[in-house]
Amino acid sequence: MEKRRNTFFLTLILVGTLITAGLVFWSSFRVKTSSTPTESLAANSNTLVVSETETKEEVLAPNGKMTLILRNVKKADGTTAQTFSVISEDEVTPLQIYTLNSGTDNSISIPFNTFSPDNKFIFLKKGQSEKSEYMVLRTDGKNIKGEDKTVEFTSLFYEKYPEFVITDVTGWGGTGLIVVNSNYLDGKMGPSFWFDLSGFSFIRLSTKFN
Repeated sequence: MEKRRNTFFLTLILVGTLITAGLVFWSSFRVKTSSTPTESLAANSNTLVVSETETKEEVLAPNGKMTLILRNVKKADGTTAQTFSVISEDEVTPLQIYTLNSGTDNSISIPFNTFSPDNKFIFLKKGQSEKSEYMVLRTDGKNIKGEDKTVEFTSLFYEKYPEFVITDVTGWGGTGLIVVNSNYLDGKMGPSFWFDLSGFSFIRLSTKFN
């Protein structure tokens, strides 16, 4: 009888020891797994977020019927996302017509007299140096020539007139006609030209436009 009682107590002690060990292991496992998100959150809290800088420019057409909107978003890498949109007086939502990423030396600006007389075209200036490029595009968002959204006419001018240097593009001489002023390579005053959008060609003028 005494032997059975001792065996019973030994069994109880063994079972209790196993249960206690199991509880300790289970508790330590719970503490370990629940601490992982905390460490992850701590790591995430150290992430550096660089904000972008946005500016907006609006230019009203001379007849007051359309507005050109330029949004510049400067990114962390130094480039600028440029978005051009237009909105007419009877519309609510602007129409996006051109986008590109620009560097500091080749950003696009809106020249004076950018709108054509009928508001169907605008011309833009790329870069701010003597080697600036000029381009023209439609305000309805459609391609202006084949698969191209824009026509860059500075290079077209130099292909045909290598003896001249463009000094300025002043605006419009009529519907579909952009005024281009020039000088000779030696610095003497050169003639003015029309860039004709009907054939993307140049017409030399006898009168100098200022």
